[in-house]
Amino acid sequence: MDMKNFRKKVRDYYKPYYENGDEAHLIEHADSVCDLALSINKECDEKLIILASYMHDMFNTINRAKHNELAYEYALKADDKFLKELTKKELQKVAHALLEHRASFKGDFYSPLSEIISSADRELPNLELIVIRCIKFNNNIESVHKHIKEKYGTNGYANYPKLYRKIFDKELNIFKKEIDNLSIEKILEFWENRKL
Repeated sequence: MDMKNFRKKVRDYYKPYYENGDEAHLIEHADSVCDLALSINKECDEKLIILASYMHDMFNTINRAKHNELAYEYALKADDKFLKELTKKELQKVAHALLEHRASFKGDFYSPLSEIISSADRELPNLELIVIRCIKFNNNIESVHKHIKEKYGTNGYANYPKLYRKIFDKELNIFKKEIDNLSIEKILEFWENRKL
């Protein structure tokens, strides 16, 4: 199977789910998740990574708080042309990856696919990238400042899978310290200097 062609077909199929999303959850976010997931993958079928990457936030515009649960249910019940081609075991892996991708997930991952998608959804531990993405989601700078510290700081609630910590351990430690020292002025500087 030609993975480049498969990815394009999958992207085109799920793109409509992302069209009314906030700027941080457009199809380009799914592109980033897919790129990172494929680059850190050592053991999963690329086809499953591509599907889970493009499906993980497909219901974000409908219900942000439960979008992962809605995607899980969709994967198990929908008459979806890509999912119909999967074995029952593959379908379970994709469904659980959708359910378990959020930063607040604290349980054990169902399969390595879940851990890869969750890791890729954390994106790279890059302060500028995270600040810009958070402003795209909520352009209130004070709220962004508070959110970034609560989620990504040293004592933040974001769960980083073992795989992510193994790959990005040094960068993650630096990133968390940068978050702890992050000022509103620095957030504004990142936003003003972003690539348009």
